Amino acid sequence: AGAELLFDKRRYTPPDGDQTRLLTQPVLAGTGPAPSTDFRFQAAVAELGLLLRNSQFKGKADLARVIASARDARGADPEGYRAEFVRMAEAVRGIGLARK
Repeated sequence: AGAELLFDKRRYTPPDGDQTRLLTQPVLAGTGPAPSTDFRFQAAVAELGLLLRNSQFKGKADLARVIASARDARGADPEGYRAEFVRMAEAVRGIGLARK
């Protein structure tokens, strides 16, 4: 209900150290730059994977959103791989492989 989307906690050990350090950072709604085209496309690919595996972590993943997001985030596609992904996701919809 608040502005906080998530709270990031990370531990790391510096290369020259033996003690771990904790970094924490709240991520607030509406802060920071918008996600890049590459990030949005990768998110669509990951969402399709969750659907195809019927993952317990798929949450509200939706095939229509995968297709729309991938189309919207095609960006530069000189080899045509992103367009091919969109066609593949549409084929998945056509044969009903993705389970809700």
